[in-house]
Amino acid sequence: MKINWFSPLPPAHSGIAQNFAMQLLPTLARRHEIVLWTDQDQVAPEVQNMGRVARYDPAAPPWREINDGDIAIYHLGNQPDHHGGIWQVSVRQPGIIVLHDLCLHDFFFTFWVHYRKDRASYLAALERWYGGEGWRAGEAFCRGGISPESMAREFPLTREATRGALGVVTHSRLALAELKETPECPVIALDHPYVAAAESRYRQWLAARKAAPRPPYRLVVFGYLNRNRRLEAVLEALAGIAEREQFRLDVCGQLWDEGHIRTQIERLGLASLVKLLGFLPESLIEQKLSTADLAINLRYPSMGEASGSQLQFWDYGLPTLVTRTGWYASLPEDAAAFVRPDHDVEDIQSHLRAFLADPAVFRAMGERGRQSLENNAPEKYVDAMTRFATQALRRQPLSPALTLAGRIGNDLSTWLHPAASPYLLDRASQEIATMWRGKTGGQDE
Repeated sequence: MKINWFSPLPPAHSGIAQNFAMQLLPTLARRHEIVLWTDQDQVAPEVQNMGRVARYDPAAPPWREINDGDIAIYHLGNQPDHHGGIWQVSVRQPGIIVLHDLCLHDFFFTFWVHYRKDRASYLAALERWYGGEGWRAGEAFCRGGISPESMAREFPLTREATRGALGVVTHSRLALAELKETPECPVIALDHPYVAAAESRYRQWLAARKAAPRPPYRLVVFGYLNRNRRLEAVLEALAGIAEREQFRLDVCGQLWDEGHIRTQIERLGLASLVKLLGFLPESLIEQKLSTADLAINLRYPSMGEASGSQLQFWDYGLPTLVTRTGWYASLPEDAAAFVRPDHDVEDIQSHLRAFLADPAVFRAMGERGRQSLENNAPEKYVDAMTRFATQALRRQPLSPALTLAGRIGNDLSTWLHPAASPYLLDRASQEIATMWRGKTGGQDE
């Protein structure tokens, strides 16, 4: 199969590039021909060993070359600078959408209102899926009258991202149904792929962690750090415990508002305990995680999807604090320490004190998390995605017919007499179906 692959690629500051693409692409490239489409300025040299890298302009994609592939796989998340171009192609060339976030309101708001200065398109999407209530909520949100958390929860706009798709892949079996945003196409849930490090390397990490002087114990937060990552609650919790001098917190990743977080650190008197390190290169990631004692991986509201960072923490045997929501709520009870969304400061403090009382209990938690990575083998993922893509290809010839039928139906219904409309619309749809069966060798779906 020849696959057009659209996703962030290293060195993009994206967890999808580092913790997903680089985990899956080596296995995918061994089994299929892949073209790695990108609108990035740079692509890491190691990526080019996995497939041909091709560049595209989102405003004018090279359709002839793209159409030479069998199927396109588009990866969507909440960072418009990494996913905006991918989404623009996906709405014009149906393929499989991989949802790395299930709540995509933040993506569409930022893409349309901030980047494009096009509030009308943003409001139209809200009205398309949620009617007048969605439109009015969008207007209020643009004026600052509704919180981002409420908009993401009530109006996730997931169906806008999957409109016209041949199939949708998620990494969470329950979260999409809970959102009530089921796409109008087949959906499959797959375990997020991850290649666990060799046992010998893992033992080296454990030795490095054991050799580091304690206390202070090292806490880490990783990833694209939007408001829902609850960093402010983490800072408040750390500032509010008498034992805070026994911890150091390293914040690694891109912050939604670094100035605001620095102000909070100063206000809470945490300047000597907290470091903002930005997005780290791979070599420094290994150094940080192999010497860390506890990872903090909170999400509220959850954007619905699995966390590549969580799998990476487990690979290092790191115990982790997670919010009991979305995908995280499905994690094994003995492999993570849970934080309630409405009691996050209280629960973080409780876990930090429990860690100080018995670090060995938390180390065992991290070890059980590492053992669970057996379910995340990339080979399983590629096999399942290949079967799903094959099924989606059977739907592909029907997609243009459905689009044409919809356009004709909309046009005819505006000027036909109501009594004649059903008969003529049925005749038109039958003619289109007959035309496409002939074109595709009688294939039916």
